Amino acid sequence: MTDFPNRHQLFEELINARQELNRSLLYLTSEETRQPGIHAQWCVRDVMSHVTGREAAFFAAVRNLANDGDPCFPDPLDERQFNLAAIERRNDFSMAEVMDELDSLRQQIMKYLRKLPNQALFGAYEVRASGEWQSIADVLNATIAHDRVHADGIWQWRAAAGLLHWDQFRHQIARERHEFLNAIGGMHESEMISIETCGYWTVRDLMAHVLSWDEEIYRTVKHWTGDRSWQDGALYDDEWNEREVTQRAKLDVIDLADGLATWHRRILQFCDLQAPAALVAAARAPWGEPMSMLSLLYEMAAHDAVHRADIEAMRGAKPRGRSR
Repeated sequence: MTDFPNRHQLFEELINARQELNRSLLYLTSEETRQPGIHAQWCVRDVMSHVTGREAAFFAAVRNLANDGDPCFPDPLDERQFNLAAIERRNDFSMAEVMDELDSLRQQIMKYLRKLPNQALFGAYEVRASGEWQSIADVLNATIAHDRVHADGIWQWRAAAGLLHWDQFRHQIARERHEFLNAIGGMHESEMISIETCGYWTVRDLMAHVLSWDEEIYRTVKHWTGDRSWQDGALYDDEWNEREVTQRAKLDVIDLADGLATWHRRILQFCDLQAPAALVAAARAPWGEPMSMLSLLYEMAAHDAVHRADIEAMRGAKPRGRSR
């Protein structure tokens, strides 16, 4: 039996890289996406047109594989002309139209890829234009790297051009924490320690869970591009989360609420003092995903939103007590 690489990990990295590229566009206005100066004086809209052109070519390649057994990868010898044509074709598109096309292509590609057997995904095929041998997975890995290169380029350009919009990122991050705490407001402590909310976690457990991540994120951003030896070999998995919640079992809900306010404020105050270049510096999140520091903060705000929804769903549902 042939051993193949981990397809699930490959798809996760493909999704994560595209998410980082999308996060690099957050809060840019339509006018700002047309300001030149990134790569070869491209604007953001040009960069995304270029990415869309590559996505379209890749989709054509994998569809051709299904029909003819030949992936017909794009000719690497004609890349400059290909890039210029991709941008020119979308020259009259708005940024929203470019993104709609890109999103549609990615959805179709992922739908197709998930149906491919491992042999088709990881098997090598000859590229007629160069005589080299490549697999669909090879091109996917190149796509992952390509998305990350352009995400970093956009972040760096935004920081240098004064278009980072930290105030808007900060507002979103602070708002999600405010909404999370509001979802808890008015609950009796007896409910917070007895009603299952997320799996078998109670609201108190959820508060301890979010607090554990606040403390970890604060340490992480303070050492973002430096040594983080305490994370070496750490697995930020269910076991880690359970252990962190257990370690805070003696804290009552008032202590937890105070901690959630305090540690979140420390994170924001630390970031308030950072230069734009530091906020967009790329490093690895505790769970291993490469991203900018701003992306890390944005993802943690999304984490608040997920657990706020858990609490809101519980409060709107019939109580179901935890067995003791």
